[in-house]
Amino acid sequence: MNKKPTYQELENQIAALKKQNEVLRSKASVLGEKVKQDIESLTINEKEEESEKFTHTVLNNMGDSVFVKDDQSKLILVNDAFCEIFKLSRAEVIGKTLAENVPPDERESFLKIDNKVLKDGVDNTNEESLTVRGQTRMISTRKSRFIDASGKKFLIGVIRDISESKKAELALKKSEGRFREINATKDKLFSIIAHDLRGPFNNIIGLSELLSKNEHENVADNEQSEKYIEIINSTAKSTLTLLDNLLNWANSQTGGLSFRPEKIILSEVILEIIDLEKTLSIAKNITLKYTTTKEIAFYTDENILKTILRNLISNAIKFTNPGGNINVITATNEQQVEITIADNGIGMSEETADKLFDISTNITSLGTANEKGSGLGLVLCREFVEKLGGNIWVESVIGKGSNFIFNLPLNFKNRINV
Repeated sequence: MNKKPTYQELENQIAALKKQNEVLRSKASVLGEKVKQDIESLTINEKEEESEKFTHTVLNNMGDSVFVKDDQSKLILVNDAFCEIFKLSRAEVIGKTLAENVPPDERESFLKIDNKVLKDGVDNTNEESLTVRGQTRMISTRKSRFIDASGKKFLIGVIRDISESKKAELALKKSEGRFREINATKDKLFSIIAHDLRGPFNNIIGLSELLSKNEHENVADNEQSEKYIEIINSTAKSTLTLLDNLLNWANSQTGGLSFRPEKIILSEVILEIIDLEKTLSIAKNITLKYTTTKEIAFYTDENILKTILRNLISNAIKFTNPGGNINVITATNEQQVEITIADNGIGMSEETADKLFDISTNITSLGTANEKGSGLGLVLCREFVEKLGGNIWVESVIGKGSNFIFNLPLNFKNRINV
């Protein structure tokens, strides 16, 4: 038979149970607090992950390249556009400055600006070149400094590729330059038509009226009449040359000048032009001769070459004093022929020589016998020489004369149009 517990024993059991209950309650409280903290921590982590995901989504949907660097200029955050512009993955980018991926001159510029912005805190916007894997583009970069609550410095940057806009800007400037050149050409042509053509026709009309008057009045002065006729003939020829130049220039500017390459004998072409210009050279008692070391045959457009030679030789006659000398000299090598029209005329300054072949800055001067000119002939020469694949230049000394030199390729056979 079991013995019933005494009152004191019951009291002791109750006290022990209470103590165990307190211990359990304490442990439950600690465990509950820990569970609560774990739940809160999990919630914070989820929020941080969500926030980070949102941030990356925003950055990756931006067209510009975005990056964040630490105070050592090492990348800690980039968007997709940044990886694309450098052709690198995030794993290859994070923790690096990327200075090692660009040429030394660009590297020095990038890091110098990084250090300055981190130090001074002044925003920097800069247009610069960026060369990655041999490809160079123009970029606009904006860099700013950010300091967090702990005082740590960061560099935030945005890169925009402005290569296309720079190309468009350059094309616009080129177009504007071309427009100014065309406008200057128009003004020049109008000036020639208004003045340089009007003068010769007035001379022809005036002299022909004198001849007609002498004929009607039966004034027999053959010497005077011959002089008038000679002047009319010379004026008509120079005016025809000017008209030819105007038409050729207009055709070259509108693309209407056709190119017909054929094999020519250079000496034959030069002697033909010299024969045409003899009247002018004889009138000024100028010796005009041709010097060559050997026969030269090559492919080019004969008519265009004749226009070039005619203008250069007539220009030499114009600026050579009576009794002077003009020599046409030819030489050749394996690739090209070089033709020089050398005179011992009045020469010109370097400043004048620089303006001779440019219609927008071209100036005209009177010849040694007060011959007038439009200045268009030399401009046309440059245009035609370049269309034939050559170059033209002048070497001159004031008081000693000028050498107009141009070269042409020996075989320009495959060219169809200029």
